[in-house]
Amino acid sequence: MKISIPHRFYSLDLIRGLAALSVVFWHWQHFFYDGVTAGVYNVQNQPFYALFFVLYQRGWLAVDFFFSLSGFIFFWLYVGAIAERRVGAWHFFILRFSRLYPLHIATFVFVLIAQHWTFERTGNYFVYPYNDLYHAFLNIFMASNWGLEKGWAFNAPIWSVSVEILLYAIFFMACLLCRMRLPAVLALITVGLFMLEIQPTLGRGLFSFFVGGLTFIIYRHVCSGNALPKTFIGVASMTALLWLAAILEIRFEWFYPRLEDALRSLLVSDWYPYVPEIMRRATPLILTGLLFPLTILSLALAETLRGHLGRRLAPIGNISYSSYLLHFPLQLMLFILVGLTGKGNTFFYSEASMLAFFGMLIPICLVSYYYFEYPAQRSIRTFLLP
Repeated sequence: MKISIPHRFYSLDLIRGLAALSVVFWHWQHFFYDGVTAGVYNVQNQPFYALFFVLYQRGWLAVDFFFSLSGFIFFWLYVGAIAERRVGAWHFFILRFSRLYPLHIATFVFVLIAQHWTFERTGNYFVYPYNDLYHAFLNIFMASNWGLEKGWAFNAPIWSVSVEILLYAIFFMACLLCRMRLPAVLALITVGLFMLEIQPTLGRGLFSFFVGGLTFIIYRHVCSGNALPKTFIGVASMTALLWLAAILEIRFEWFYPRLEDALRSLLVSDWYPYVPEIMRRATPLILTGLLFPLTILSLALAETLRGHLGRRLAPIGNISYSSYLLHFPLQLMLFILVGLTGKGNTFFYSEASMLAFFGMLIPICLVSYYYFEYPAQRSIRTFLLP
């Protein structure tokens, strides 16, 4: 018997919000920069390291999780609507523009002013160096990371949103031309793999986004059959084991060194120098191409079976975009304030500094969403859409 797909995946809202907040741990190293140069600091002395070591070590991969989650959600919401011409190009553009642009332009202007003040006072920028007119132009048009840039600029975490803009265009055209059939999805995943060598940021987005789309196709197929409970148990078990293995490996680094030694013993000597590079490239792909999609699939299947999984905590997803875009401006503001008080950056090793940071960030994000982002989104859609 075919099972109905939920009208909303609350669990995916929740995990999206948590993933956005996890990026803060990866970017905590910003506080130890010397201008735009990465400073020397003790990773293990960062706040709550024993609890959040995975995020301090691999938090940058949360962006790839966002890409996969976006792919799953867009395949769920838009493939049929676009292919059947119920959602046109203008409608689709305004839906995305109204959600993404207001906060982007607001944080861009804030960082522009704050970075200019920092440069005037210290002779250097904070973390991201290319805060010039050319990169301002790219940021205004959300093209900051299309391969036209010279480096990181302004509110640089916007890079993933910039890549998503291109992904939306590719997605829309593919829906119109081939209704996102499985061969087309597999072809785009393959292109993403090749793009990792040519344009890594776009390659990461393309690969993970359409892996997320493939995950939705698998999910829909499972829902159309009669084995959903058994499939869920299998997928959830595999997901849990992979997460456990990944966490243990990040903590103890036991498996990969031995696998590298095994590969060296199996390969001819001419291939020895390439083993570390092969391992370096394969590791993120195991997470982004297998673990992340399985996590999304597990949650979607669980919510389909149980209904309303994580509903009470789902509003955390509302602040995912604001926490992602506002954490660097808040870091910049705190850097300025700490500099004015004369305290050194060793303050940011303290647990109190992180508690204070999140104590400011989350309320700011809530205010941003409910009193700026959502009203701006609604006004733009009311004005520009019939």
